[in-house]
Amino acid sequence: MTDTAIERDEADFPDQREEAVITALLSGRTVRAVRREFGLSLDEIDAIIAAQWPVDNRARVRMIMTDLGKLDRLITEFYRRALLQHDATSAAFATVAIKALERKHALTGVEAATRIDLQIITQPKEMKSFERIRQAVYAVARPGQPPPPALEEPAADQIEPLASDGNGSAEPH
Repeated sequence: MTDTAIERDEADFPDQREEAVITALLSGRTVRAVRREFGLSLDEIDAIIAAQWPVDNRARVRMIMTDLGKLDRLITEFYRRALLQHDATSAAFATVAIKALERKHALTGVEAATRIDLQIITQPKEMKSFERIRQAVYAVARPGQPPPPALEEPAADQIEPLASDGNGSAEPH
């Protein structure tokens, strides 16, 4: 057969040629070697690969649904085997079933949160009722003037004990 006959046969059977290209790529041959063997440009090889394995939204959903079906079959089988036996192999079967469940949940987006961020938020100090009354009095008594800054309360250890007679005087009578 001459080269033109081969080219004509390849033109008559483009699906077979594409299948041969895909088979060569899947067998581990490099893209460069496949390009030389079949006389294709890089764009032509990309087109063959895209036709064989499309990566559009429909194809992605189809792949996910197919994978979910396979995972369901694996989960069922390994779960059954894990419950059937009570030895070291049952633990291995249970591990495979759990890993498959985790993968299924990851694919469907229902996996549990793996990280929790804890944030401690302090509430702003509330104005005490005395301070609100003080600001109201100053607003009425001196309109347009800001009230003087509030006095800070002394710490508990700085407060002197009250007199024992209960009159509020620190000195005894």
